Amino acid sequence: MKEQTAEADFTHRVRSDEKGKMVRQVLKNRFRFSRRMFRRLKLGRGILLNGEPVYLTSRVRAGDLLRAVLPEEEHVKIDPQPVPLRIVEEDEDLIIIDKQPGIVVHPTKGYREGTLANGLAYHWKQKGEFRPVRPVTRLDKDTSGLIVFAKHAHAHAFLSAQMIRRRYKREYLAVVRGKFPSDEGRIDAPIARSPDHPARRAVVENGAKAVTHYRVIERFSAATVLRLRLETGRTHQIRVHLAHRGHPIIGDEMYGGDSSDFPMNRQALHASYLRLIHPREDAVREWKSRLPPDIEHLIHSLRS
Repeated sequence: MKEQTAEADFTHRVRSDEKGKMVRQVLKNRFRFSRRMFRRLKLGRGILLNGEPVYLTSRVRAGDLLRAVLPEEEHVKIDPQPVPLRIVEEDEDLIIIDKQPGIVVHPTKGYREGTLANGLAYHWKQKGEFRPVRPVTRLDKDTSGLIVFAKHAHAHAFLSAQMIRRRYKREYLAVVRGKFPSDEGRIDAPIARSPDHPARRAVVENGAKAVTHYRVIERFSAATVLRLRLETGRTHQIRVHLAHRGHPIIGDEMYGGDSSDFPMNRQALHASYLRLIHPREDAVREWKSRLPPDIEHLIHSLRS
């Protein structure tokens, strides 16, 4: 078979307990391919058994070598630019980045250059890789911390499905104004676009379900350090929920967190922990990120 440019390549040696099963069943059990992925593989003639094209309904024998070659698809080109990246880990399926504050994740109408996506496109170009930029999660411009990008369509679908099924764990650390009253709890308040401002979100009765779990880490006279876990992932969710409870994040001027009396020039919110099931290894992986210097300095000033 003529080699084709692949977005991703998966191989599996058939085990003795898999003999007699259909190709589709073996691949689905091993790699959790979705129906859409199988359609793309079928159309691109990307299913090979011992190096030869094969039907998804074909039966396998122990020792057979199954290969799934996911063909490249058309995508929006991102201009490669040398934006500094803090890469925590990268493999053939995903890349974890520790985002710095002040950087937009993906080009928008107001930010066409200098985004994380531009930096990723440049990073991959330097490696001889040309692929679409697929963020699985997003962070606001002035939020720092861990963010994951999928390197191909299957990884993106696999990781996105985890978020829907709530098997994807994200934790944040925030410093909010005032003394938070309870030590831990759950904020369950629906979120929608603000009727007063197109860029803002607000707690609205008929909005989308939004749930945030919190735990107090440290209290001060004028502020509280919180650890937060997202159960859902609405735009500005943590920022909206904390402002709704009367404790906006310090530095978050959009939601009332004025920082004029604190040493902070952006929202004190950091994505500190990420846990997911790896799309190829089918194993739980986790990553942690230390607090950036500006939030460390803020907490130190509150202690002194």
